[in-house]
Amino acid sequence: MLRFGTFLAVAVVLTAAAPPGGDSNNFIALDISPEEAQQYLNNLPFAEPKLSNRIATLPLVRYDDPRFRSAEAGPTLGHYWRNGHEIENPEDFVEEVYNAVQYHGQDGLGAYAYGYETPESAKVENRVRSGDVTGSYTFKGENDELIKVRYWSDGEGFHQEDNIPKVVLKPVEEAEDVRQARLAHEKAWQEAAAAARQNPDPLGEYYNNYNNKQYDYQPAASELSDSVVAAPGQAREGKAYYNPQGQPPSYPSSPKPDKYEEPEPTGPPRGFFYKIEYPVSINVPKNPENNVPSNYGKAVPL
Repeated sequence: MLRFGTFLAVAVVLTAAAPPGGDSNNFIALDISPEEAQQYLNNLPFAEPKLSNRIATLPLVRYDDPRFRSAEAGPTLGHYWRNGHEIENPEDFVEEVYNAVQYHGQDGLGAYAYGYETPESAKVENRVRSGDVTGSYTFKGENDELIKVRYWSDGEGFHQEDNIPKVVLKPVEEAEDVRQARLAHEKAWQEAAAAARQNPDPLGEYYNNYNNKQYDYQPAASELSDSVVAAPGQAREGKAYYNPQGQPPSYPSSPKPDKYEEPEPTGPPRGFFYKIEYPVSINVPKNPENNVPSNYGKAVPL
C-alpha cells in the first residue's frame, strides 16, 4: 500500500518558479500569462509514462528500536500496516522507497497537460487549444504484467491502443434444468394466450366507448365539494376548478422566479504550472512467497 506525504506539506517547500528546463525539482508558477504557461507546456518534465524508480530499501524496525524513524511515525505510533492489516513481524518485511513525481499546467486558453509517476501506475495527458487530446498510461496488472494504453480524441472520435489481454466471449451454455423451466414457461404462456383469444376481455367494449368519446362525464359529489365550477380560463387563488364538460381540473399558475445567471468572469486569461517530487513507500515481504494475509498480523478494528 502506498504511503504518500501530505500535499500541503510538500507545497510548503516548493521553490519559486523555475524556467523551463531548470534544475529545480519542485517549483510552482501561478497567475502567469498564456505565453508563459505555453513555455512550460512545451517543455514538460516527461512526456511518456513510466513507473517510479526505487531509490532505497529500508528495514522495518519497531517503535522502541533506536533506529526507528520517529519523525515518520505519525498516528501509527511506530506500527506498520499493509493492505489493512498491522504487520506484527516487521523483521520479515522491508520498506521500499520510491521517488514519485507529478506535474500539471494550464494556459488559460483551453490547453493543459498533466502527468504523474508512482511505483504502481503512471500517466500523461495533453490537450491543445483546438480541443484534441492525447494521452497514455501504464499500470501493473496480474502477476505484475505491465499494461500500457495509448489514447487520443480528435474530430473523428475517441481512439485507443493497448496490450490489455482480450476476453474471448463464449456462448451461454444452458443447463438442462434451466432449459426445462424455459420450455414449461413458454408452454404456459402459449396456453394462456390461446385462452385469452377464446375469451375476449369483458372490459374491451367499455374502453372502446371511452376511446370513441361515447360517454357522459358527471363529476362526483366529492369533486364538487369546496370547489367552484368556473368558465374556461377562469381561476381563483387556492381553489381547484372543474369544467362541466368533464375536463381535468385547472390550477392557478405560480409566479416564476427571476432567472439567476452566473456572472461571466472578467479579465485576461491566466495560466499556471507546477511540478513536485516526493517519496512514497511500500512495505513488502522479504520473501515474495510469504506474501499472504496470514503473515500480516491482526486486522484493523472498524
